Amino acid sequence: MSPTHFLGLDPGYARLGYGVVSTTGGATSAKPALVEAGVFETLPHLPEGERLEQLQNSLKDLTTRYTIHSCIIENVFIKKNLTTATRLLEARGVILLTLYQQDIPYDSVTPTAMKKMVTGYGQAAKKDIQKMIMKLLHLNAPPQPDDAADALGFALCAWLKSRGRA
Repeated sequence: MSPTHFLGLDPGYARLGYGVVSTTGGATSAKPALVEAGVFETLPHLPEGERLEQLQNSLKDLTTRYTIHSCIIENVFIKKNLTTATRLLEARGVILLTLYQQDIPYDSVTPTAMKKMVTGYGQAAKKDIQKMIMKLLHLNAPPQPDDAADALGFALCAWLKSRGRA
């Protein structure tokens, strides 16, 4: 039986965090396993369009390596800086378009909802989320950098949703 892959994304303009987990076996007995996690970085000296294209190409490369069953992307919050918010929303738009073009089902989840799904507590501290990610994925150390760790949390949300646990 071929593995089922779940993708989690922590969107960003300068850094896009990603995490891929997989399962094999029956739906009730399947356990998640780490496949790949990291960040795609864009170069700050490049024009906006080229940076967005870099994000798109990196995401396309990732999603063509694996057959993604579903994806969870962080639902972003805009607090203060309008320029940063605009860049983040531009990047998120490119990400959503890429997922759509690749025919990958996706959903958005808030950081609070991700924390609740992964740890059982919506206000969990980052270290508690990392401990649960380590436990669920049988890792010896917390995933790094933080953007990749967050993305793995969202990938685990996609896995949990597939099991009807979200």
